[in-house]
Amino acid sequence: MKKYIVILIISVLVLSACGEKITSKIDGAKNKVENKKTSIKELLGLGQEQKCEWSSEIEGDKSVGTMLIKGNKFRQTVISKIADQPETSIEVITDGEWTYLWNPKTKEQGMKLRVNNEQKDDTEKLANGTLDWGKEYNYNCSPASVSNVEFIPPTDVEFMDLEALQNQFKNLIPSVTE
Repeated sequence: MKKYIVILIISVLVLSACGEKITSKIDGAKNKVENKKTSIKELLGLGQEQKCEWSSEIEGDKSVGTMLIKGNKFRQTVISKIADQPETSIEVITDGEWTYLWNPKTKEQGMKLRVNNEQKDDTEKLANGTLDWGKEYNYNCSPASVSNVEFIPPTDVEFMDLEALQNQFKNLIPSVTE
């Protein structure tokens, strides 16, 4: 089930890029909403506090997401409804050092993975899927005042360190080249 959730969230992020490039600006009283095709890496690189939303529907599978961005940090909530499965909710926080992933409804064990510059430049691997920091998606973004509290992972979720787990598996498998 945990593997399914990780693959689901990664698939949602990758598949939310569907559609043509749209660039439009709507000026409200104090808000400027931009609908643009961009990447997480570019959004983080802007150095602006923003709230971004997106939605995707592919072959009947629906997902919506909301992302809060501040500097090199972001928090994303993704809600997905896939085929005959119950609705799934996933929270993702990147605090500049770690990426945390968990289901806020069940508050079961979550996952964490250390973030570094090489991963952002290439592809960050999460379990059996990938999150491509450079992949472009359609986002509706507007300026927002984002508190640092948004980037603190919950204390009632136990986060499994995927890098440590991977190293444990490497140590369990004897070298075949000896």
